[in-house]
Amino acid sequence: MSNPTIFFEMPGIAYNSEEQSYDIHPFHDSIIVRGKIFSSKKGFGYGEFGNVAVVLELSSKLDEKNTYKTIERLKNLIGLAFGLKPQEQRWSDEQGTIEEIIERNKANKFYDKDIRMGGQLDWESPRRVMAYTNLVDLLDSGQRKKFWQALQTYNYAREIAHLPNPQYRYTLYMSLHLASIDQLAPNPKNLHDKKTKLVCPVCGEVGFAHTSSHRDEIIKMIDELVDYQKEDWKELAKRLFHPVRANFVPEGHIAGSEDIGGFIALWMEAKELMEDDHNLMILNKMLLEKFLQQTQNVKN
Repeated sequence: MSNPTIFFEMPGIAYNSEEQSYDIHPFHDSIIVRGKIFSSKKGFGYGEFGNVAVVLELSSKLDEKNTYKTIERLKNLIGLAFGLKPQEQRWSDEQGTIEEIIERNKANKFYDKDIRMGGQLDWESPRRVMAYTNLVDLLDSGQRKKFWQALQTYNYAREIAHLPNPQYRYTLYMSLHLASIDQLAPNPKNLHDKKTKLVCPVCGEVGFAHTSSHRDEIIKMIDELVDYQKEDWKELAKRLFHPVRANFVPEGHIAGSEDIGGFIALWMEAKELMEDDHNLMILNKMLLEKFLQQTQNVKN
């Protein structure tokens, strides 16, 4: 009996890249045998361009135990590559091999270097998905867990940022981007030998810890992973961490002026809200990619 094949498209994401399709590699804990991301003509297209579509050969049928680790994690990788989490999928019950399904459903046009689709940052997004599915399997179990967790948080942020009226959710999704970055960074470290007994100069308490902060570890990670405009990215993380994430998570303080209409109401007066939004998303995406690339460089 042959392995099951599934095919689904993502009507909200346009495909624009040099190749008609790219490989999807099997990754740890998924049931993917092989797969392709390609430009599909089905559903709502973009002129002659198609939508992003995925066809997978699986080792077994999808069920409640393997769907997240196979489909949702792949969607999260697509969300990282395209900067937009797939919100909708249209599933098609098609028979045949991966190659046969692509041949029946491929779009007429899949690449134009002079066109950018929506928030498309470059023309490499489908190729990035192929690279991610390969690189993530080079991580050890601890690194892989850290990456998947930070990637899921990144995609939570992108989902919220594309809901209706995102100006009223600004602090929430910005805080999630900072949380994703924090999850990639090492945990705060004890700054002294564990045998050192620190004494509070005010109350005389003995033995309290003196550690680095979450923000300190984020800055160190940016120093290690980022190779351009390093000081600018460090300054962005320093400036936003406390007023956005640290004040919002425990106390609920909002940093996006949501109570007076958010960045839309303050279009001219508070341009930095929109700039910070875009730049923090780019920093989060860059650090997730650098995390994968650094591991590849170490293993090579």
